[in-house]
Amino acid sequence: LLDARNRLESMPGLRIIGVTGSYGKTTTKHYLQRILSEQYETLMTPGSFNTTLGVIRTVREYLKPYNEMFIVEMGAKQKGDIKEICDMVHPDHGVITSIGPQHLETFFNMENIQKTKFELADALPEGGMLFLNGDNDYIQQQAASPAYDQTPEKIFYYSETEGTGYCAKDVKVSQLGTEFTVVTPDGESERFQMRLIGAHNVINVVGAIAVAHK
Repeated sequence: LLDARNRLESMPGLRIIGVTGSYGKTTTKHYLQRILSEQYETLMTPGSFNTTLGVIRTVREYLKPYNEMFIVEMGAKQKGDIKEICDMVHPDHGVITSIGPQHLETFFNMENIQKTKFELADALPEGGMLFLNGDNDYIQQQAASPAYDQTPEKIFYYSETEGTGYCAKDVKVSQLGTEFTVVTPDGESERFQMRLIGAHNVINVVGAIAVAHK
């Protein structure tokens, strides 16, 4: 743990993006890594290395001095798990892909799950950006609490509804893949194509596009 912390502290220019969620976090991590790699030397936690020990191993075994972006998948089975990872890596920005009834045997109720996923939001510094799946009711509910009125900056992304964030529109699915248009909060729009088939993939890709665009 100390070695991993020292390595991270020796790279003050490294930007760290935390990704968590009840589901969708691994795929979003992969989409984001693929997009950011077009411009930055980007490392992500491999496989399902989404625990404190997994992140420590990633830092000690994979992090290079030339890396510019580090995408950290953060898993949790009980309260405090995400805070523990954040206390080590100190993320600059965060993505919460979803909140749902996962691991209720250790969380006991949805309120605990909501609070635990938002431990990522609690860890972000001044100037940090929090990207949120606007299609998810639990995320909307937690983000609306007074604790998040000021910081961090909340940026929503959507695939099913229109909102004040990044919105996917005109989704078309064929045997060749999926097409959709992303409209930014400023009204800029761009058409995207991907080989993935299925409208359910769009929300996570839009989240990755939102992070990369900002």
